Amino acid sequence: EASLLLKGEHKKTASTVRKAEQVNKLRNSTESALARFPGYTTELQFHPTRKWRVDYAWEDQKIAVEVHGGVYRQGRHTRGEGFTTDREKMNEAALLGWTVIEVTPEHIKSGQLAKWLTKAFQSRGATGC
Repeated sequence: EASLLLKGEHKKTASTVRKAEQVNKLRNSTESALARFPGYTTELQFHPTRKWRVDYAWEDQKIAVEVHGGVYRQGRHTRGEGFTTDREKMNEAALLGWTVIEVTPEHIKSGQLAKWLTKAFQSRGATGC
């Protein structure tokens, strides 16, 4: 029984390590893509009364990026309750005047994130991006 518990714990630990590595890799590729858009804040609480945060934000321009990982593994953002609460958060952000670019790892790798951000900054009258 103890050896079964150890195997289960090892599996859990290995899975946790793999997930942490994937999260770090995604963060690094995102921040690399954002390098040409300096001055962002991470984990900005954008709402005046809720504790909602956006992954990356340019507060003065009210532009934000939300990165959704795990889309093919039934991650939190793609399951019922998580999907529903994300819609509430994004709708509230829009009502507060935020432009939120929601991306998956594929959008980051393909360069689409940078294209959307460029358009968002241009639409806000920002230059130099």
